[in-house]
Amino acid sequence: MFLKIVKNDFLRNKIVTMTVFVFITLAVILAASAINNIANLIQAMSDLQERAAPADITVMHAGDYDQAEIDQFTEQYHDHIAMQETMILQNIDGSNIHFGQNQTMAGTIQDISFVVQNKKFDFILDLDNEKLDVKEGFVAVPIYFMEQHDLKIGDTITVKSGGDEKEFVISDYARDFEMNSSLTSSKRFVVNQNDYDEMLKMQAGELEYLIEFMLNENGDSAAVQTAYIEAGLPANGPIIEGKIFTMFNAMSDMAVAIVIIFISILLIVIASLCIRLTFLATIDEDIREIGVMKAMGIAKKEIKKVYLNKYRVISVVAGIIGYLISFVAVNLLNGNMRLYISSDLSGSLKYILSFIAPLLVYFMIVMYCKQVLKRIDKISAVEALRSDIMEHGKNRKYSFPLLKNKLFSTNIYMGLRNVLKRFKLYRLLFVIFILCTFILILPLNIYNTMNSPEFSTYMGIGKSDMRIDLRRTDTITEDFIKLEEELKNDDDIEKFALYITSSYPVKNAEGSWDYINIETGDFSVFPLKYLEGRAPEGEGEISLSFANAEKVGLNKKVGDEVTVRVGGEEQTLSVTGIYQDITNGGKTAKAHKSLGVNEEAVLWCIVSMDMAPGVDKRVKMDYYQNTYDSAQVNDIKEYTHQTLGNLIEQMSTVVMGGIAIAIIIAVLITALFLRMLLSKDMSQIAIMRSVGLTSKQISHQYMAGTMMVLVVGIILGVLVSNYLGEFLVSMAMSSMGAAKIEFVHIIWQTGLLCPLALIIAVGLTIFMSCKVAVKDDLSVVLRS
Repeated sequence: MFLKIVKNDFLRNKIVTMTVFVFITLAVILAASAINNIANLIQAMSDLQERAAPADITVMHAGDYDQAEIDQFTEQYHDHIAMQETMILQNIDGSNIHFGQNQTMAGTIQDISFVVQNKKFDFILDLDNEKLDVKEGFVAVPIYFMEQHDLKIGDTITVKSGGDEKEFVISDYARDFEMNSSLTSSKRFVVNQNDYDEMLKMQAGELEYLIEFMLNENGDSAAVQTAYIEAGLPANGPIIEGKIFTMFNAMSDMAVAIVIIFISILLIVIASLCIRLTFLATIDEDIREIGVMKAMGIAKKEIKKVYLNKYRVISVVAGIIGYLISFVAVNLLNGNMRLYISSDLSGSLKYILSFIAPLLVYFMIVMYCKQVLKRIDKISAVEALRSDIMEHGKNRKYSFPLLKNKLFSTNIYMGLRNVLKRFKLYRLLFVIFILCTFILILPLNIYNTMNSPEFSTYMGIGKSDMRIDLRRTDTITEDFIKLEEELKNDDDIEKFALYITSSYPVKNAEGSWDYINIETGDFSVFPLKYLEGRAPEGEGEISLSFANAEKVGLNKKVGDEVTVRVGGEEQTLSVTGIYQDITNGGKTAKAHKSLGVNEEAVLWCIVSMDMAPGVDKRVKMDYYQNTYDSAQVNDIKEYTHQTLGNLIEQMSTVVMGGIAIAIIIAVLITALFLRMLLSKDMSQIAIMRSVGLTSKQISHQYMAGTMMVLVVGIILGVLVSNYLGEFLVSMAMSSMGAAKIEFVHIIWQTGLLCPLALIIAVGLTIFMSCKVAVKDDLSVVLRS
């Protein structure tokens, strides 16, 4: 009997059933796809790490070094260190690398290095994750540049140095565990040993060294780093732990997966609200049938099963279909992963972990249904047979009288009045419009913020028009002084500031010494937004990045002191502020220029500048790029885009998906709600028809009320996505070094275009759904 009742309920409410089914399926598809993506990421990262065997500690060094001293150190700490290898990099300026039709790689923010494959560990792989073995005359190009310049296998690139040049044919794309991500500032081209030696004779580039260590299983990374620094071994560049490379590789795919999981949670909430709406309407319609069943002695538990079994069946079927479709949908998300991490994502882990999504959705839906169905317990057989229990006991107060209406037409006023008097009924639709707007606006806000020049402030850089980076060369100090003098006399430059970043020994929370990157200069010219305190303005002052100030860093607060070693002497600096920075693992610092420059460990020099009004920025950029061979010149927007390119591109896909999902949900829910509302109000509609109102006039009342709910829901949705969205994104980004994200709002998109698209789509749905017509005889409807 119960199966027959459930079947009849399916047939009676086809539209309602299909709408709930679609939402549950969408929620499962998104959740399973995101979990699938995370499972793929875990296995792909594990495979890449196993095959590439990256270093646990990497020391970047430019200048002379003694390999014998490093070998002696390795032997001394063999309890911690399993292997050591030194890779020699030839750093080539992008303007000296030619390809295609007279194109060069000038303007890239990446340091380009030509290297030979390592012998022990830190291997650079091909797209099959096999160790690269490049033949003479060929080169393996990093994936980053393959995408950036659309380079293909068989194309040629030419390295020029003075009057010499060396041509290579592209044989492979290089998948580099340590330098894959656009967040790492260096990229390695792999060549044959003979070609590499020929480039050395050409003196094609400056030499730099990666002094790498692979630790034993129980090796202590912090102990090795401290011992290395205290031994005075070569380290005039940053010391990087392997886990940072892992984080950079996983970041873009993980960020997208988190956003999608969040959207799927919102979909589950919407599906639950939809089920609640359906239950209330169905119980209201079936109130007399419930009374009959109770009068016959059928237990409450059995009556609930009649309604619950339907949604159990829907959840199971939707879960299975969503689970299967997710393996197709995930291909839209893992393109970046297939390219940068692993082309083979056939591991079995995803099938197991992805099944969590339909199971979780099933239990959430069933538990919610049981909660809503507790209403049946309150219905007695007598009351159910006598009257409409859902309306019973409510005090109907006459309010919002028509006579006092001075602003709207009668039909519009009655529609608005209906919403205000029955807000408990409309609040579900109201909440859903807020959630749909949130799904629509939040990914767009994230995308616009990352794609904005203002995002540079989260990279520890003040907002400016243009940025010049001087690479680490033998002439960096001379170039820096020359550039400063030229900028002082350049009337096209409104203001500029010069910053030098060096590596300094700093005493950590345990009392031992670590190396951190400290930038010195005048930070009042292009100020940052500080989470606490202010920029260093005088002698003996320093500000720390959020990650450096945390317990995992130096564990300092504003007002605390930091001990820095400069020129063999210790200086005590007072912490004046804490800022946000997601570069270099988030651990950086800024000090007043009185600290002095650690000449032996200068990493890079940066000049930020603003153009005078009317000056062509592109012309000025070309001038400084051509004048200074060791410089790379970028506007801030281009710099940000090159650094976060992968993440920005993937977020654009999420934005398009969010827009489509939000509009589909809003349209389906609106159609469902109005269908049930009109069915519920059939007697009231018949009364209005009997006193002379036309179907068109009645339709206008429902349209006006629903449009008001939509507009107010959109306004609140925009506000929630702006403020709550900032809070949620800040929580997610805090682990990267940015604890307080402020969205960049493009008003015509988030305040006009997106709300307008939602209003048009839902408005058309309202217009189509509010065509009121009483087909039966009015007397029949009134009697019922």
